[in-house]
Amino acid sequence: MNRVLFIAYYTPPLGLSGVMRVTKLAKFLPEFGWEVLLLTVKDVAYYAYDPELVADLRRAKVFRTESLDPNRLLRVLGVRQIKGGSGETGQTLKGTIEGAPAFFRRFFFPDSKVGWLPFAVRTGKKVIARFNPQVIFASAPPWTALMVGEKLSRLSGLPFVADFRDPWPGGFEEPPLRQKKRLLRLRERILQQAKLVLAVNQGTARLVGEMVEVLENGFDPEEFNVEPEQLEGFSILYAGNLWHQEKVLSDVVQALVEIPDARLYIAGGVSEEIGRRFRTNPQVRFLGVVSHQRTMSLMKGAQVLLYLGKPGQPVGLKLYEYLGSGKPIVVWADEDSEPAQIVREAGQGFICQDRQGFVAVLKEIREKGVGTPVVRALGDVPLQGEVDRYNRRFQAKRLADYFGRLLDGRIAACPDRRQ
Repeated sequence: MNRVLFIAYYTPPLGLSGVMRVTKLAKFLPEFGWEVLLLTVKDVAYYAYDPELVADLRRAKVFRTESLDPNRLLRVLGVRQIKGGSGETGQTLKGTIEGAPAFFRRFFFPDSKVGWLPFAVRTGKKVIARFNPQVIFASAPPWTALMVGEKLSRLSGLPFVADFRDPWPGGFEEPPLRQKKRLLRLRERILQQAKLVLAVNQGTARLVGEMVEVLENGFDPEEFNVEPEQLEGFSILYAGNLWHQEKVLSDVVQALVEIPDARLYIAGGVSEEIGRRFRTNPQVRFLGVVSHQRTMSLMKGAQVLLYLGKPGQPVGLKLYEYLGSGKPIVVWADEDSEPAQIVREAGQGFICQDRQGFVAVLKEIREKGVGTPVVRALGDVPLQGEVDRYNRRFQAKRLADYFGRLLDGRIAACPDRRQ
């Protein structure tokens, strides 16, 4: 069996969307001839844990290193859980280093995890010497993970695959101005070293640079072998964190007034403003941050799945997981947006852009029943599509194929991938 060295800071028992891509690829890659050597950090202070996901790494060899980053140092000092909220509104992202204001982040380059770099490189060299992997795969954020991959690739001569889960530089927030040029130079160096550059969606690929291949996020079909959670009323589930989305959520809640038995369930962390404004609304139920397994149960129990795009994010992970549920999806977005395109092609959703459209969509779903999802912008002819390309097993096969092409010399480094 071939071996690939995976480099990722966020891995189980940490939870939420940042861990899912690497975790699921590591789960399924052995089916296609690739053993995963996972290089990650020791326990860190974090605001959401999902230890059930550790089972997905049972076929990987996991190497956890020390680090001097703030989250690791807090954990050494005895802080395990970082909370940014309480009660039924769940946690917010403001409690993490990533959510800290720009004046704090400017002290770290390229991000707050740079204290992991020397430890990861040192352990990575030992893993390469002992296990002889054929490929290095690093997933970011944090961008530090790409620096680890680039450094190990230079030292070992192994082909390097750079994987972008967020746009560069700075993810969904602009980096401090004094850092932006340095980040762009670092990106250029990483892209020059990488034999293959991957991104999770078309929007991220465009922002990273030219010659970027898209390997989408997806869903694990095995996760839907759970009992549906029973929900009250005409149940609408939003799964994921909510921040900077007060206006669109206000429109959603106002629309629900026209459907008195409708209930909106929010499974994820929310901003303090959202919690303050909506927690007393009888049609809104805040579930807080829940485990990934419970999220799947909620998806199976809900009658409608609601997708609201986040500012600066081309496509969120939960949309792909929604596709695996077989339930009707309502995407609140522009007709030409990437989420709208995905549900059109998959044949499993509705697209709306305002309160009136949302109410009409909900009424139509109720009339048609929840067993026959179709995709349409309201008033259009339904389109058919496939969801197989978003199956995590299929995506692992695609990644294994990429690795095989690297070893065969069928993928060559592009001399200039810059925009």
